[in-house]
Amino acid sequence: MNVFIDVTGSCKSARNTGVQRVTRHIFAALSEQTSVTPICWNRLGNFYHRLGPRERKFLTSPFRNYRSAVGRPEFRGEKFFGEFRRYRTAHVVDLASSLGQGDVLLVPDIYSDQRSERLPAMIRQGQARSVAIFHDAATLRLGLLSKNAADRFRKYARSLAAFDLVICISQESRATLLQLWEQSAIVDLPEVCVEEWPLEFDEGERAAAHGDFQDVILCVGSFDARKNHLKLFEAATRLWDSGLKLELRLVGRSTGAWGYQVEPRLRWLQLRGRPLVWLKHVDDRALHRAYRECKFTVYPSLAEGFGLPILESLWHGKPCLCGRNGALGEVARGGGCLLVDQTSVSALAEGMKRLLTDPIAYEKLSAEARQRNFRSWSDYTSSLREHLQIPVKTEALSGAI
Repeated sequence: MNVFIDVTGSCKSARNTGVQRVTRHIFAALSEQTSVTPICWNRLGNFYHRLGPRERKFLTSPFRNYRSAVGRPEFRGEKFFGEFRRYRTAHVVDLASSLGQGDVLLVPDIYSDQRSERLPAMIRQGQARSVAIFHDAATLRLGLLSKNAADRFRKYARSLAAFDLVICISQESRATLLQLWEQSAIVDLPEVCVEEWPLEFDEGERAAAHGDFQDVILCVGSFDARKNHLKLFEAATRLWDSGLKLELRLVGRSTGAWGYQVEPRLRWLQLRGRPLVWLKHVDDRALHRAYRECKFTVYPSLAEGFGLPILESLWHGKPCLCGRNGALGEVARGGGCLLVDQTSVSALAEGMKRLLTDPIAYEKLSAEARQRNFRSWSDYTSSLREHLQIPVKTEALSGAI
């Protein structure tokens, strides 16, 4: 038995948002239990290929040579020249003929390329079990995509119906996927289930995570339109103008689609002397430090498929200010979060002010955050192994790269 896992979005650069982090963890965990072949899609040649040394490095240790934080980590391998290099040198994988009976195709990646057409055909030709992970359609639901991009996303969603099983990361994402299939008049549906993302850091880090930096607020998220940074800046400006002392720190990559809106506003506020710091796209060590050094976090995202930064904040014992809608509300349930209308600048400002100035409310949420229990990677991997129908073995097998 061999598991072919599509790691396209996680092997070309050090980009390390939620999808990449989970994909890398899945690959590492499965490699300890069965034979695994990671494969990458080349957009120029429209084929799958095996990973070269550079891709293996980004998949297994993305920050090995990451000497300084950058705003756009994908420039180091995801753009044209990196893709052209892979097109010229990569070992092509004929997936349709490579997948045999008893094998598994796992696609935790999000795609808007020719895979939407090619993967259903490959699945029909092969005898392997096919499993995809669906994350979210938040950007589509919020109307933030161009017509062409929206059409590509709907095509991607339709292609998922060709798989034997689709694993959704929240009840919200499951409901959204079923709605998209209904809108496309797809009646022959695959099995669909929900497996929430796990969260498992070094417990030593959690024990040391309760520092209290009185005036530091942290926001973790890429500069996407739905992450709502501009309203967060407005809310922080109201508090600064009122004389309230606070420093706002940002962690996350910029994007070509929306960074041109966020970055100029950020620089303008900095030029005005506002205590606003962008740490950019950081490695895991710097991310832990950022959580430790804040008083609380704010996650003003308008919609998510899950909301991993909320759980990361709570794991560190830090309250999180966030919305209550959809998957955000699912993650926030259990305590530690101050729920507000994140579409309102006034609500964001009042929420931050409360956590900065009301010690009773702050300590209550902090205590709730420290008491939260989180799903472990061992539990998630056990469920995933069942979904993939991987036999339980007494001895771990080394992964094949």
